[in-house]
Amino acid sequence: MKEILILFLSITLLSFYLNPLLAQDDDGSFSIRGGLGTDINGGLGYGAGLGYKFPYSNFELTAVFFAHSSEETTEDFHTYTETTELFVYGLLGNYLIGYRDKVPGFFGVVGIGFSAISVDWEESSPTDESLGTPLPEGGSKQSEAVTGGGSVINAGFGYSFGNLSIRAEFPVIFTFSPPGGASGIAPTFIAMLSYSFQ
Repeated sequence: MKEILILFLSITLLSFYLNPLLAQDDDGSFSIRGGLGTDINGGLGYGAGLGYKFPYSNFELTAVFFAHSSEETTEDFHTYTETTELFVYGLLGNYLIGYRDKVPGFFGVVGIGFSAISVDWEESSPTDESLGTPLPEGGSKQSEAVTGGGSVINAGFGYSFGNLSIRAEFPVIFTFSPPGGASGIAPTFIAMLSYSFQ
């Protein structure tokens, strides 16, 4: 994690020196974005953000919201269903590789961020009565809700049409203290539209 942060900061600082040579008319821009996607369990993922791309740089800082809902069923002696609802609010810094302001073309995205994360986790079984809370139809469940910190590592690519761009991003969300048996890592895919304005 430390090495990734150092690499990201190095690329970002380098871009502040190189980009004035490539772009002579870049005053910075705000952007709004939103999109839908999924996670590795096939659950629903979605995200939205409000960002700012700094002048003469390919670095953007975005206030982001990510969320995903997943359900996984496992069978042993009993059948267990595990559901996780994840909500992420935070700041994400992205570096746009090969991006030119107002110039159509492909570009890459790499980023890192820190966030507040809310996780609601539940495990239930229609036959296992040892989980804790009895269910009306039989079996039992256990659940836990936790709010804490986390981090996000982002990668992806996109195509700019000028002010409008389409992106495919793969934010991986790391929860510092996941509840119960919930995973502390949530890989997510989001296809999104982004609109930039001065």
